Amino acid sequence: MKTRSLISSTLLLSASALFAVSAQATILTFDLDPSVGNYGDIPGAYGDNVNAASDAVGSYSMGNGYTPNITTEYRTWRISTDTVAYNNLDFWDFNYGDLVNVAFSVTSADHFAEITLVPEPGWAIRLNSFDLAGYAKIDHPDSQVRILDAASEAVLIDYSPVTVLGAGGTHSTFTPNLTFFGAISIRYGYNDWNIGIDNINFDQVTAVPEPETYAMLLAGLGLLGFMARRRTQNV
Repeated sequence: MKTRSLISSTLLLSASALFAVSAQATILTFDLDPSVGNYGDIPGAYGDNVNAASDAVGSYSMGNGYTPNITTEYRTWRISTDTVAYNNLDFWDFNYGDLVNVAFSVTSADHFAEITLVPEPGWAIRLNSFDLAGYAKIDHPDSQVRILDAASEAVLIDYSPVTVLGAGGTHSTFTPNLTFFGAISIRYGYNDWNIGIDNINFDQVTAVPEPETYAMLLAGLGLLGFMARRRTQNV
């Protein structure tokens, strides 16, 4: 009975692992190294293939782990023409509510900011949370904040209109907890470069099992087959 119980447990664990989703997470803090001054460009490689607390462009906080299979893209869009005006966002160190080191739109009127998270093949993204705050430590009402499928530009989550906090040294936290099998974009700061983003917390997830999971499952099936043959012979 103990052997049968052990085999059953092995099979259950193997099956669970086979279909489980593994997760790793990175938090983009925009702590750049080497540092850039205010209005400086966020390096395009910041947040790419993160596998440590720091790399050649900056440092990160670790959520559930790191995200070596995700890259990042930064853009400033022109609203009137629906085209990319700049392939970057700018950096600011403080005064966006209580946030320190944020990314914001290169220019204000007729523009908005976008950050895109791009998974490598076989991976998906789970966007856990991110922070926004208003410059000069004031609230910014009627802001537009959206999360989109980066390929089709279909809106996945629309928080608009929303008041982005900043007064008295505060900020707004958004918690989409969205898992998506493709690149996703966060868009914010429509006509308002005084909205800054920080602490983007995201996972990379996959349903593809590790090789040892297959081995465990096959071993369990083999033992089960062996016991079935023995029972037949005894009968």
